[in-house]
Amino acid sequence: MNHILAVCDSEEAYASKLVEYINQKEGFPFQARFFSSMEKIKEFAKRQQIEVLLLSEKLSRFDFYGEEIHKVFILQETNSFESRERKCIWKYQSSETLLKEMLSLLAKEPGKVSQVVRRQGLHVTGFYSPVKRTLQTTFALTMGQLLAKRGKVLYVNMEACSGLEKLLRKEFSNDLSDLLYYLQNGKNGIAYYLSSITEKAGNLEILPPMRSQTDLISISPKEWLQLFYEIEVCTEYEYLLLDLSDSVQGLFDLMQHCDRIFTTTAEDGVALAKLEQYEKMLSQCQYDEVLKKTCKCKFPQFAHLPKQIERLPACELAEIAKEYLKEDFYAKR
Repeated sequence: MNHILAVCDSEEAYASKLVEYINQKEGFPFQARFFSSMEKIKEFAKRQQIEVLLLSEKLSRFDFYGEEIHKVFILQETNSFESRERKCIWKYQSSETLLKEMLSLLAKEPGKVSQVVRRQGLHVTGFYSPVKRTLQTTFALTMGQLLAKRGKVLYVNMEACSGLEKLLRKEFSNDLSDLLYYLQNGKNGIAYYLSSITEKAGNLEILPPMRSQTDLISISPKEWLQLFYEIEVCTEYEYLLLDLSDSVQGLFDLMQHCDRIFTTTAEDGVALAKLEQYEKMLSQCQYDEVLKKTCKCKFPQFAHLPKQIERLPACELAEIAKEYLKEDFYAKR
């Protein structure tokens, strides 16, 4: 059962709208409840634990609460209001931005709120090809959109130049570098921090990629595997999609960690020669297991593929992706 997030505000229209938005967010780690007064919250807290409280600035000056609530954030309405004891979040911003800010603050103080823990298998799929311009990223995003209709999916792009900011039509304030730095400093609460920085395209959740190739190359295989482990045991994701590239240290080791690998290719002589050399290299380096997990994909020429990620499930490529999913173990869930 999800943890309880209470919203207490005398401005009922605002609070009800925020609660409705939260409860419609698929996979969000809290169930929201609206309260119009602290007295009603105290009564509820006698029966059920409240993990987080978003409290109106106007109500924060009155008699407060005891140990029944783990974490309190003040919904700040004026620039003059400050609180030394409690964190403030600007009330009049988009609901999505407000929640991202709340999750980011929660991640910085994980000991004060229960953690989301789900110790179940995470299905990891890799996408990699030695042959470029063969729709690797488009195919990965398309498959991600299709899988997101079945379960909770996280797409991670590990290329030096992903182009995702342009595709999603927004600038990322935080990205994969920040998440890895967060883990490297021994932080907990990855579920909340990850939720605070991911972006959405349809139902597919996307982890903003690194902007610097230098940063990408510097990440060790051990750090990547630690990240995947944290995602598996501390989040509710069912599928992790890795859009891999030659800029990743320990590329073959990461591919060996995958349950399935899709390698896009073409039928021209150069493409076939590159693919043959790649397969020989895997065999010589004793990564035969990677070859066993690999599914080679060749696509026809498409007259049109949508630029918007959200529209990929309706394109011709999606029909081909569905066929691959029929043969895959994901379809048997």
